[in-house]
Amino acid sequence: MRWFKYGLLITAVAVLLATAVRAGNSVDFAQSGVIVDIHTFFKPIAAKQQAVEAVEQGVAGRALVTADGVYAFLETPQNSKQLAQTEPGSVVHIKGKLFKEGRLLHIDLLEKTDKISLDLDLARWRNDAGQAVVLEGVNKCQCGLDVADLPHSCSLGHLHHLEASDGKTYHYLQFAGGKDTFLGRGSHFKQVEVAGRVLPGHFLLVEELRTESN
Repeated sequence: MRWFKYGLLITAVAVLLATAVRAGNSVDFAQSGVIVDIHTFFKPIAAKQQAVEAVEQGVAGRALVTADGVYAFLETPQNSKQLAQTEPGSVVHIKGKLFKEGRLLHIDLLEKTDKISLDLDLARWRNDAGQAVVLEGVNKCQCGLDVADLPHSCSLGHLHHLEASDGKTYHYLQFAGGKDTFLGRGSHFKQVEVAGRVLPGHFLLVEELRTESN
């Protein structure tokens, strides 16, 4: 479609501009919270979806919920190792680095604890049904994904995120077609338009995907 190709050109320019203004470095992170299974955590979403067997469930299927919100983990061997013995529901204290534009964490130290902020309101985040959006950007794995100075690698597989024209990075929930998008099937490093719902932590439920080839 001519309009879509024109839109993709505009998106490509927007992505370049957004990348130019991204922060050059990560920031220090130190918070306590709860490790959750992200595919069952958002109740209004999970109730409408079939159960999913997530790729790299131990890291891509996990998130940290704190008093400040929801955070995703970058799919790296380092993070996978840190999370390997940590089941959903575990209360932890994490120190590391945060890529703010993606709410993406790199773990330097994970400690299980029995202390947690009294301001943590799990129900607030868990009952969030998300916001309907249409996002444009490039579907990138860590071979080219901008994560500032966080350690990154595709050694766990070419696992994709949406580097969007709004300057943010989004993480695909692996329900239905979202798993194909996460794996880059038909969309690896392509300009895409995603219609769906954005949830806390920049998690993205894919309802419709258009690529530059369709």
